[in-house]
Amino acid sequence: MKRFNENYLKAACALLSMTFMVYIGTSLLSGVKLDFTEEKLYTLSSGTKSILEKLDSPVKLKLYYSKTAANKGTEGLRQFNNHYLYVKELLKEFEANSRNNISFETIDPRPDTEEEENALAYGLKKFHLTDTERYFFGLAAIGESGAEKVIEFFDPNQKNNLEYDLAKLVYSVVNPQKKTIGVISSLSVVNEELSPTVERLMRMQGKPVEGTWLSFQMLNELYNVKLVKSDTDSIPAVDALAIIHPKGFPEKTLFAIDQYLLKGGKLLVLTDPNAISDASMNAMGQVSASPDAGFKRLMDKWGLEVPENTFAGDKYLSGVGSFSPSSPPGRLLPLLSCDQRCAEEYNDPVSSGLGHTNFLYPGVIKVKEQEGVKHSPLYATTEKGNTYKGDGFELRNPSILWQRFKEGQERVVLGYKSVGSFKSAFPNSIKNKDGKKQKAIKESEKEGAIILFSDVDFIADQFAFKKTFLGPALTNDNSALLMNSVETLTGNTDLLSVRTKGRVDRGFDVVEAIEFEAEKRTADKVREINQNIAKFQRELNELGSRANGRNLALLRNEGVKKKKELAKKIALLKKDLRAVKREGREKVEELGSLFHYLNTLFAPALVIAFGVIYSNRRKKALIKSDKGAEVKHQTFKEVQA
Repeated sequence: MKRFNENYLKAACALLSMTFMVYIGTSLLSGVKLDFTEEKLYTLSSGTKSILEKLDSPVKLKLYYSKTAANKGTEGLRQFNNHYLYVKELLKEFEANSRNNISFETIDPRPDTEEEENALAYGLKKFHLTDTERYFFGLAAIGESGAEKVIEFFDPNQKNNLEYDLAKLVYSVVNPQKKTIGVISSLSVVNEELSPTVERLMRMQGKPVEGTWLSFQMLNELYNVKLVKSDTDSIPAVDALAIIHPKGFPEKTLFAIDQYLLKGGKLLVLTDPNAISDASMNAMGQVSASPDAGFKRLMDKWGLEVPENTFAGDKYLSGVGSFSPSSPPGRLLPLLSCDQRCAEEYNDPVSSGLGHTNFLYPGVIKVKEQEGVKHSPLYATTEKGNTYKGDGFELRNPSILWQRFKEGQERVVLGYKSVGSFKSAFPNSIKNKDGKKQKAIKESEKEGAIILFSDVDFIADQFAFKKTFLGPALTNDNSALLMNSVETLTGNTDLLSVRTKGRVDRGFDVVEAIEFEAEKRTADKVREINQNIAKFQRELNELGSRANGRNLALLRNEGVKKKKELAKKIALLKKDLRAVKREGREKVEELGSLFHYLNTLFAPALVIAFGVIYSNRRKKALIKSDKGAEVKHQTFKEVQA
């Protein structure tokens, strides 16, 4: 009876303890959160927290999500609920760190309601699911001054940039005044916006309609982007100057750039030994290269050099693609697909934290010591990277480049940041229209800064964006690198540190390394097979050219015999090829099986181990208890005696 009452008492205590723990977890510890994700996906970065701490006016955030419509929709649409929960949790973190300056609410805009009208008024994207159901998933931010900014639609594929997009939204609402970025280029990267009517008329007349590159359209959301003519004789008052593919600039423009830097100006320079984006040159099959001799005169004084016809390559960073629709996809040496290996050694905010950046035919940057100037690398290949050269034909033949390339032993740098006091490339000034020498600064009055990259194509639309049914979408961090560079030069370090937080998606690095090594081992055999096939085709063509009525049968028999012999050789080579490929595939499958067994057996093994340990401890406790009882009983008898 006594033991029965003890069991009831234990059960009651356990129930009370559980109730007490639930109460503590739901009320007293509701604000305590632990983020175990490697990239700290649910923890705000220092830049976001800094922006929120500096808020001195209220901001309203209204998240419009058609949850009812999503639950009624297809399985694919219901998957948006997961992204909605992530967005919602991140916005709650914004609210919690804003010192009560951000108020956040979620709204389910049902059809024919005031909430739906407000969503449309803010300019959020609407999708028709049925005749009656509409779907929204966007955010509106309203500042105290009445300024409004929106994210029209949350694309789950852009989850990597979500915190930056939200921080940028809040920043732009409370800081409506934009800094000015000048853009000077030999390419049409920034163009005047035309009305739809004018665009339609130009197309009807067969005239090309060139729009502003998407990267600069994104830049225009935070800055005033101002086009500077390539034949200007003075640089206007801008907070930073972007120089894209510098070639063909007259002397007066070079002098203006030189003097702008010496006055404490900030330059972002993109050069390219082979700019694919220069359609005017590529249409004629020519290579478009920069910098030219005039701009090299400036770079020489900066202590920077980009050698002609010299490219950076790295087989371990080579991207996958094809040079033409008819050719099969494969690894391309000119396509450098950079990840954290390219930047982690330098730990610079311009490049750190970016997960995937593509460069096409990037050049090589070399530096020489310049008094008063500090050069810091930003991006580079791995230690196995190297340089290579090629003419127009070779550069468009990936197999030739791949065969000739030799692995190196040190990094090849693609980007540099140079800060300090520079000297003029025009110490004797230049003459103006009247033949008189202009006033010139010979040395820096203030400390200037230069960020230089040896590629232009990485910010072009076809290499940084992709077309989706929602409009253009980011395919990599190329535009992020451009934004980082401008934000560094203009001093927006808060937004910069948000961007460099890291990526959400994780790659299978070990699996990719195994597959790459297998590809390297099979490359020679694949090339040998293709060469034998090409040789066979040439021999058949020669037999066909020598054929006539008298020797046609003889040549045909000879061709069949050669075909059979070569087919046997190719079959043997393909057998070896399959064996090598199977080796790489088996390693991947073995790795997958290992993790499968670990995932399957881990939980049962943990339960069994816990049971064994608990059982052993319980037995030891019972034995100890029994021994104690015996000792007490014996002591009691002795006392009685």
